[in-house]
Amino acid sequence: MNFKPGADREKDNLQNFKKVVRDMLMLLRTSLQVETVSIHWVNPHRDIFVLAGYSTMRKDVVYQDRVRRQNHFLKNYSSIKSITRLEKNIHFQPRELEHYTSSPPINYIYLIPFVFNTETVAITTVESSNKPELKAWDEQMVTAYQKVLNRMLQSYQEISELVEKQSEWVEYDHIIRDLIKAENPLELATMLVDKLQLFMGDSGGVVMLARGLNEWHSVLYSAGAKYPPPIGLAMEKGSIASRALSDGEPFYSPHFNAGPKRISNLEPLCYGASLAIPVMHRQRRQLLVLAYSENPLLFSEAVKHKISNLCRVTGLKLEAMLPDLDVYENIFSTGISSYSRELVSGILTQLTEHIRLQTPTMSTWIGMLTIGNINDLRTRYRLEELTNLQRQVMEKIRPQNFGIPGIIGAYSDYVYTFLLQSTDESAFLSWTGSVKEAIREPITISGKDDIMLRLNTGVVRLNGGMDTKTDAIIQNIKMAMNDAVKQQKFIVEV
Repeated sequence: MNFKPGADREKDNLQNFKKVVRDMLMLLRTSLQVETVSIHWVNPHRDIFVLAGYSTMRKDVVYQDRVRRQNHFLKNYSSIKSITRLEKNIHFQPRELEHYTSSPPINYIYLIPFVFNTETVAITTVESSNKPELKAWDEQMVTAYQKVLNRMLQSYQEISELVEKQSEWVEYDHIIRDLIKAENPLELATMLVDKLQLFMGDSGGVVMLARGLNEWHSVLYSAGAKYPPPIGLAMEKGSIASRALSDGEPFYSPHFNAGPKRISNLEPLCYGASLAIPVMHRQRRQLLVLAYSENPLLFSEAVKHKISNLCRVTGLKLEAMLPDLDVYENIFSTGISSYSRELVSGILTQLTEHIRLQTPTMSTWIGMLTIGNINDLRTRYRLEELTNLQRQVMEKIRPQNFGIPGIIGAYSDYVYTFLLQSTDESAFLSWTGSVKEAIREPITISGKDDIMLRLNTGVVRLNGGMDTKTDAIIQNIKMAMNDAVKQQKFIVEV
């Protein structure tokens, strides 16, 4: 059996349809014993008539493929619903028949409408010099022609829809192949959200959640996502995401009256529907995908099956990538509970691409933070105690403590990256003010010593007008943080 790509099969189907139409026109012309028969598609959106085919016994007939409605001899008959008879000098003038290169010999024209779903989609013209009326036998031929044309178009549409569905499954197979080729977990996660975006249309998006900072947070969204929730939004109980994680199975929910919430009460209002799917690694929920769209009709059973299965394939790929991952380890977080450096880098790459493609709906700040007096502490405490210190630092500076979406990631020894997103322009200043208050309280390690922290921070605010190359942004942040360390400032902004 010869399998052709969907586009080629669609082209072949269209060509075959046109050939059958031309054969039917020839049969209609000979059965009615007239000079010329033609069929023209009515295109109301572009206000034109499009030639579908013709049959003639004359040599002076040449049709244009596309003619504007106002210039076509059918301009007053584009909406007829029944057979219409036209007579020369009464209903049309010979000069209007511009498809004749010489003086038209036509005295009568019969218009046969093709009505599909109550709309006149085409008109067949029967042109004759000596047929003042259609006899009963002629009318039977015309009726048969109309019925066959209707059945042909229905069959063509069904075949086209079948080819389109087959093409969708071909594209689906390509997505699976791409996921299998991913070389690391970050590439796999990023690819998954971007591939699933293809199913969500122009009013939807895909968000990924992962564990870190001792909670589940939104950490990635597709570059083409519309109105995504902010990065670092903490999952709340009772949300769609929470339900899917609790069950360990996909959970679909339409939104009525802008609810229920997908992740948290802090997210923007959501409409349409959402589908949450956990990504499993050896029966442990490692990631969660949330696909949403304002158009709930996009979530057909086939689409839900495809999305769920792609998440299942992603889980199997993770198992192959990380065969030694302990059941209690998190893919994208570190031993001090911060998110991994690789993940933060991937988030920044996705964010800059999103800013390039979409009009930002949230303010985004990204920066670095370090413990300014870490050199003194490293000479006094063991590694286990310093690790405990870092865990306590992560807990003190978590943006969620202060009602602000954001994540904290590892960068290097005792240097951390942070990213905040919010529709509140004052979110960053609110967070830094709260952190200052939090670190006024000493941290206790080794069970007896109270340590006062000194934090230094450099920050960049992302916007569409800046250099959005990831490396350039990181370099600017590092310079700002180093300036803060040298000047013993809490924060330096770029």
